[in-house]
Amino acid sequence: MERRQFIESLACAAGIGAASALRPAWAQAAAPAPLNAIERFDAAVKQAPWLAAVKGTAVDLDCESLAIEGRWPAELQGRFYRNGPALFERNGVRYQHWFDGDGMVQQFTFSQRAGKPHVSHRGRFVRTVKFEREQAAGEFLTPTFGSPIPAKVATRGPDDFNTANTNAIEHGGRVLAMWEGGSAFELDPATLATRGPVTWREGWAQVPFSAHPKLDPQGVLWNFGTFGDRLLAYQIGADGKADRMPTTKTQMTKLPLRVGMVHDFAITDRYIVVPIPPVTLDFGAVARGASPEQAFAWRSAEPLRIWVAEKDDISKNRLFELPNEMIFHVGNAHEQDGVIHLSYVGSSGTAFLAGDAVRMMRGELDRPAHGADDRSHTVLAQLDLRSGKATRTALDDSAEFPRVNPQRIGTTARYLLNPTGWKTFPSRPNYWFHGLALRDLQTGKLDRYDYGADVTAEEHLIIPKRGADAARDERNAWVIGTSFDARRKQTAVSVFEASNLAAGPVAVARLPYFIPLGFHGNFTAA
Repeated sequence: MERRQFIESLACAAGIGAASALRPAWAQAAAPAPLNAIERFDAAVKQAPWLAAVKGTAVDLDCESLAIEGRWPAELQGRFYRNGPALFERNGVRYQHWFDGDGMVQQFTFSQRAGKPHVSHRGRFVRTVKFEREQAAGEFLTPTFGSPIPAKVATRGPDDFNTANTNAIEHGGRVLAMWEGGSAFELDPATLATRGPVTWREGWAQVPFSAHPKLDPQGVLWNFGTFGDRLLAYQIGADGKADRMPTTKTQMTKLPLRVGMVHDFAITDRYIVVPIPPVTLDFGAVARGASPEQAFAWRSAEPLRIWVAEKDDISKNRLFELPNEMIFHVGNAHEQDGVIHLSYVGSSGTAFLAGDAVRMMRGELDRPAHGADDRSHTVLAQLDLRSGKATRTALDDSAEFPRVNPQRIGTTARYLLNPTGWKTFPSRPNYWFHGLALRDLQTGKLDRYDYGADVTAEEHLIIPKRGADAARDERNAWVIGTSFDARRKQTAVSVFEASNLAAGPVAVARLPYFIPLGFHGNFTAA
């Protein structure tokens, strides 16, 4: 396929063709966000202060020295990245879906100064094509996932919609800010200045580079991208530098079906494992007058499919089928005796995607009660490579954002870390979690910590201690993560002993302000 046709097909897959982006019918059909949406949201924050975490910001953020409580580990030095949507309002218009906001990368730097621990913070908007264009115009110009924004400019491909708002990782001297359907944007690790979109292969500009790359224990970065019925795989070597692209292998194959929203994946020693949930995404549909439920259409009669391919040749692949289920996030995978063991977080339908992620942005406080079938929970699946059969076991928990010890990515991981909430803390009138749980997958035992009813717990990471060997003890590690305290109106970074979450954090570094809730991030040791 020629590059021009390739990029045009990507734009069309997003629901918007370059030649038709300015059709007058769009503007006529669009239902602009109510002029009082911002005022209504601000009034809701007064009743429910935890909603302030999705108010957003319009400026970059800096704090040279965070206030530290407790005993910060001297060995814990490096850069902790977070990424998430942060700009939701322009010119009296407020985005109506959490996924729509322009991305801001947060960088917490852990160091020692004069023999004492020091933590600083920097938050920078990713200067994408979309962000720069709308900054200049002073208004939103392009359609989004779930807000009624009519197209006001011609578009040439996915990066015209790219918010770079989902994840951030440092690799080979560059920070990558990532989104679902377009380029990764490169940032300077020292300043977080945006260097621009990354093209991993000649002719592949704007080709999707998904938001959940996996860094294997050898330092190789693996990722995938999808559009229509195509899947792309990336293998990015550990030899890259700030002034030199790493050794990169790319592959593309045709899938036996068209896919919608495929968010995460896993790797094993030999395989790439990609869950394909039965949901379709019509990007820009809301701008044309559709509801979020119509934009994210759930196919209840179809199975959850798991696509498994050989790393060395993704044309050698097969599909497994599991009962109908939604997946955003994968924990880990490993192969043993011809069976791939996969952990992920599953849920039924689009209750969050087309429901909660919209309601909270509107400041709606009458959130429907979630039953046992609606909550997100940990699932352990087995994919038998010999028989082609797949089985699953759903655990009785409430969880999201699963992480494992990074030394165990792609191999057996005994412990799974999650924020947790609804079942363990059912009285909290909130859209998010306020506890942590480290699950022993061998025994089922949970080690839990509760931040408290005023605090929202975000994704946390497991960071091996210096010299630690996770093959001997995965919990010889720190757990770090951010949380938003609605009462204090602060964001904090907490550090736990992975061997004893229940004891609470050994140290906390507090910002004098709070930052918008984010999605994902990673840690780079100094």
